[in-house]
Amino acid sequence: MKKMIKLITFILFCVNFLNTAQAFPRNSLKPGGVAIIAVSPENKHKPYVTYKKDPVALIKGKHNWLAIVGISLKAKPGTHRLLIKEKNQQTHYKSFQVKRFNYRTQRLTIRNKNKVNPNRKSQKRIEREFFLKKKLRKTFSNTPPHLNFIRPTSGRDSGRFGLRRILNKQKRNPHSGMDIAAPKGRLVKAAEAGRVIYTGNLFFTGNVIYLDHGNGLLSLYAHLSKINVKKNQQVKKGQIIGKVGKTGRATGAHLHWSVYLNGNAVDPSLFLKKANK
Repeated sequence: MKKMIKLITFILFCVNFLNTAQAFPRNSLKPGGVAIIAVSPENKHKPYVTYKKDPVALIKGKHNWLAIVGISLKAKPGTHRLLIKEKNQQTHYKSFQVKRFNYRTQRLTIRNKNKVNPNRKSQKRIEREFFLKKKLRKTFSNTPPHLNFIRPTSGRDSGRFGLRRILNKQKRNPHSGMDIAAPKGRLVKAAEAGRVIYTGNLFFTGNVIYLDHGNGLLSLYAHLSKINVKKNQQVKKGQIIGKVGKTGRATGAHLHWSVYLNGNAVDPSLFLKKANK
């Protein structure tokens, strides 16, 4: 009986999913994944939903309001909860389960040793940029999220999301994006429509562009050789925003592409149709 109820619940969820006008990322309940949770009936006012105190993206489905939640790479397996505040100020919780997942290990050799073990001057710069990047990732605009992503450039996948990085035999943070190997100068497109919230040069990621796609959904394009857009500029999906390069900490020319939801880096491939992966 329980299995039958679960099956019916899953079918209803899929029907609701397919009857929305929006495209969706793939549901992936693991660290670095995306959880898509029905949080309130569609005929009610739009609720306010938070995950670990951060607001999350909401899409109006045919039957429910759906929360599009980014799960941190550091998330522990087990029960996680969303706090849902209704228009009448009543609150309730919705739980979901995060599964354990082990990402592969990648070993790289970086010739510029200062990019692995920064000197004092570089360390001060890194500290300043840490707070800048944290602030950027917390960006949350009320614009409905644009979720139908395209691959920002062509090339070979050279570094999968979540890889446990070992640089010059030293452990580093997991890889927070997708690396696409491509020759210097290849055009980079906006994965979706959005607003430019930052352009500049950062110690590790070199020349970068941050785009805000609405409701806490952001994308980052790094190691660029050229930036073609300016802060606060509105860009269209597929618009040329820069060119592939190898600025910052890079072993060769490639595009590092990250996607953030409610402040957490999530797997960009979840936003691509399988044919575009």
